[in-house]
Amino acid sequence: MNEPRNPYSPPVTRVADREDVAETTDPGRFIPYGRTVSAGRGAAWIGDAWRILKAQPGMWAALLILLFVAYIVASMIPVVNLFVSLLTPFVTAAIALAADQQRRTGTFDLKVMMGGFEKQPVSLLAVGGTKLLAGVVFLVVMVIFLGSDIIAMMTGRSPPDVAAMFSMKFLLAFLVGLALTLPIGFATYLAPQLIVLHDQPAITAMKMSLAGTVRNILPGLVFGLCLMGMMIVSMIPLFLGFLITLPILVITNYTVYRDIFVEDNA
Repeated sequence: MNEPRNPYSPPVTRVADREDVAETTDPGRFIPYGRTVSAGRGAAWIGDAWRILKAQPGMWAALLILLFVAYIVASMIPVVNLFVSLLTPFVTAAIALAADQQRRTGTFDLKVMMGGFEKQPVSLLAVGGTKLLAGVVFLVVMVIFLGSDIIAMMTGRSPPDVAAMFSMKFLLAFLVGLALTLPIGFATYLAPQLIVLHDQPAITAMKMSLAGTVRNILPGLVFGLCLMGMMIVSMIPLFLGFLITLPILVITNYTVYRDIFVEDNA
């Protein structure tokens, strides 16, 4: 016969300790070629980036400092410094991977710095090569309109000619170069995020980025105006505001992509 159980005694059943599992959120629905968002979202992209930054300020400071140091080192290496722009998509990919990991888990690992080299590095190099080509096209246009002296001015080998920079010829050259290279800028702006977060090949990612940015010109203008205002305000207290503004600007590479290409499930 079983002895009566004391109702005030602690439980005797073994209960497994709860493992600390990182919380995850719904990845949302991927929208190829993006969607059109309201103009007000241009300001919201900055607000979203600020919330990401303030949730893990120390981690973001460490990541951005490491990326900056890596960029400086690469810029000091002969020959390599000529192709630093090829590495820009890898930096954008690292930012996107860090922000996405934080969205899913609440934090991120600094090893995301190498995420671009581990996930489709050839596609990221293709995007970097396209950005480099855009720079070459812009320079060629400036040389055609202004002659070879502009190269010396742009490389710092000769002092800038203020009168020439405000001439109609310079303005025309700049506008023509901008018209030729702006589509490439649109195509490469969100391509690294689509490559590392959605495994898109380089050409497809750039087509999607171009379509997504063109569909959102209006919120993009609002976004640009808000950034200009932030930059001006950041200059007032001895430029100290840039300690906040620059990280926010970097993280918006993720928030813009996320808003245009991913629809969160209700």
